[in-house]
Amino acid sequence: MPPTVVRFLVLAYAITWLCQLPLLLQQRGAPIPPEAAMAPLALGAVGPSLAAAVCAWKERGRAGLSGLFSPRRAPAGWAYAPLALCMPALLHLLGLALLALAGGSAPATLLYAPITPEQRGIAVLAPLGEELGWRGYALPRLLPAHGPVRASLTIGAAWTLWHLPMMCLPGVPWWSIALSALFITSLSVLMTALHLASGGSMLVAWAAHLGIHLDNVSRAHLSGDGATPLLVTTITAIAAAAIAARRMQTRQAWAKAAAAHPRSPAA
Repeated sequence: MPPTVVRFLVLAYAITWLCQLPLLLQQRGAPIPPEAAMAPLALGAVGPSLAAAVCAWKERGRAGLSGLFSPRRAPAGWAYAPLALCMPALLHLLGLALLALAGGSAPATLLYAPITPEQRGIAVLAPLGEELGWRGYALPRLLPAHGPVRASLTIGAAWTLWHLPMMCLPGVPWWSIALSALFITSLSVLMTALHLASGGSMLVAWAAHLGIHLDNVSRAHLSGDGATPLLVTTITAIAAAAIAARRMQTRQAWAKAAAAHPRSPAA
């Protein structure tokens, strides 16, 4: 892994986990007032993007920041934004449709949209607070050396680990942690495919991340629907990610072959 990405991950984890620590301790019985435990969470939510900005500044100063925040990718790629926005819900609904075809019973809730002010706030804050880090900074630095599939799996593992403290709050079932890890990693592969197809558009990355929170199937257990919604969505996401990974590998192989055997210039 490139040292620049290692530095970014260490800083992103440090910012977010330190901000989440008061809430974790408070939930485990420490005498911390609720308002003091909740106050740092907003800063923690922007840990990856903040870490990316710091690392980009360290690398190239103002030019690094300009390159990070610039919509430097072709506007034509923005056409993928609607697909990215709807992708999480489409995976969820397809999983439920397959469940129905298999004779299973559908859960009471169809989509898990943000309802509370806190859920709506995080739906807006999370894409802005994370994607400059994951897809804006780390992914482009992993792609040249690791290729799209290994880079996606690396980002998926890092993204999952970043969420781990909140996954371990009291009341979160063990199966939710395990399925969420698989779901996040599958989404990482699919978001890399969209990243490449769109020319690296950050708008597409933000749209996909927003879509995750507009239908946050990881909250299904809070609605009394149990593991089924997250399970079928994860299975569907894994299948879609496998197809996307295969296509990215094929395109990478063709690109390498073309680079190794360029065509002779026309006479």
